[in-house]
Amino acid sequence: SCHNQGLGLVTFAMAKESGFAISDSIVQEAIDSTYRQWKTPDKIRELMENDDPSAVLITGDYDLWALKENNFKSDKLIDILSRNIMRKQTFNGSWFSPGQRPPLEYYSFSVTALAVKNIQAYMPAVLKNEVAQRVARARVWMIQTKPVANEEKIFKLLGLTWCDADKNYIAQQATALLSAQHADGGWSQLDSLPTDAYATGQALYALNKCGALNVTDAAYEKGIDFLLHSQQADGSWHVKTRSFPFLPFIDSGFPHKADQFISAAASNWATMALLLAVKKE
Repeated sequence: SCHNQGLGLVTFAMAKESGFAISDSIVQEAIDSTYRQWKTPDKIRELMENDDPSAVLITGDYDLWALKENNFKSDKLIDILSRNIMRKQTFNGSWFSPGQRPPLEYYSFSVTALAVKNIQAYMPAVLKNEVAQRVARARVWMIQTKPVANEEKIFKLLGLTWCDADKNYIAQQATALLSAQHADGGWSQLDSLPTDAYATGQALYALNKCGALNVTDAAYEKGIDFLLHSQQADGSWHVKTRSFPFLPFIDSGFPHKADQFISAAASNWATMALLLAVKKE
């Protein structure tokens, strides 16, 4: 299911690292399907000709993150995909998201942070100088650009962490994100929306990964309580979509009907936040 497949693989990798028994065959099936969707003549042509910016910058970035978390080694296809993404950087240093389905396919902060992470992970050594220059430009853009939505705050914090920005500045951004925690322990995607598992899981993950919040801190424990109390009986989390349905609905099999894609992403982010707490105990 596009980028949700990538998030699922990140969750699998974290679960295995935390000692959970994860079926190798299921993980391998997910890795194979993620990889194979790029290994078709049409996809390779599109990558070589820069002919499909939307799917490459969104799906490609999530897929590369997922593959790297599962120790997938680079090959010619991965090189082509990551190089395609790298060279779509805009003049101001960011990567532009042409998608119009918030929150996953909408914000330049999301694409920029993931692109920075992926080109550092997968670009060959011969392009080391170009990668360093592009990461530096992205770092400047992220520092100079103000985030508004929770998704932007999350990926600004992750992006700055992934590109080794000034730690004091990262701490300032983390403090701002932490101050947005609601009394119920959760975060909301927008100030006008209620708290949900998508925004909360993301916030806990980002705050922990940047070093600003330990899993034993009161704020993290409040967030965990929110996630545990909002989890559905089937193990998933239900989050209402705020994306305009301009494409025909396709049922992926995940619960929650028309809300299933954002709910799948939310369930992954929530599980990732929980896994961090398990790992540190």
